[in-house]
Amino acid sequence: MVGRFITRLPLKFVPSAVFLTIAAALAVIPPTGSDAIAGQKLTVVADEWPPFSGEFLPNNGLSLDVITAVLERAGYSVDVAVIPWARIMAGAREGAYDVVGSLFFTDDMTEFVTYSEAYYTTDVKFVRKIGGAATFAGLDDLLPYSIAVGDGFLYAEDFDGADHLNKITVTTTLQCVRMVAHGRADLTLDSQEVVLHALNHEDPSLGDLVEFLPNPLASRGIHMAVRNDLPDRDTVIADFNRALSEMRSDGSYHAIVTRHHLLGN
Repeated sequence: MVGRFITRLPLKFVPSAVFLTIAAALAVIPPTGSDAIAGQKLTVVADEWPPFSGEFLPNNGLSLDVITAVLERAGYSVDVAVIPWARIMAGAREGAYDVVGSLFFTDDMTEFVTYSEAYYTTDVKFVRKIGGAATFAGLDDLLPYSIAVGDGFLYAEDFDGADHLNKITVTTTLQCVRMVAHGRADLTLDSQEVVLHALNHEDPSLGDLVEFLPNPLASRGIHMAVRNDLPDRDTVIADFNRALSEMRSDGSYHAIVTRHHLLGN
């Protein structure tokens, strides 16, 4: 994370290119999911965080598309909903929802949920106004600047806990980027894919006003997680991880990522 020069990075995103049963009386093909819970129905929820999850995205976004495909491959039945984060947290505590998607790992959440392996990795990057003076190589570099952040958003543990920084809290990533574009904040940050989606689909006029800083704050895995009090929680996690690995190997994972115009990883 060294280097003093800020090169303008392009903000227009360029896309990169059932359950198995008895096959014959004497030849049984075992299902990917565990026999004890084959066909179990799981309620999967995520909040609005396009392109990873969103009510009006194709198949509700990359996260819910991947999670649904992987769980169905593992033999589960899936119901999906996109709901506000506050409802997700309350529902996870009360057992209303089984699986939460579009999550960065954070220790605080492990009180309520158990994480799967990451199904996507994203760089969390800072955004400044083109020609702005803000630079980033470490947290101390941020001291002189105002930083627009989303209410309740998780970026990276050290940044999230840095209460000495000048953070301005708003509601959405798009609002954060607008504040930077119009000089009301020096910096904002989010997953690079989330910022690009906001620029390309929500307010393209901002694309000529802002730029990414080259050094990411962090590379973060995006996970699904199962509520801790779900019976067979560990089996669900193991089945998901196994089916995800299979789908990465056979190309079906990459096909899902490609149709959401993201680079598979």
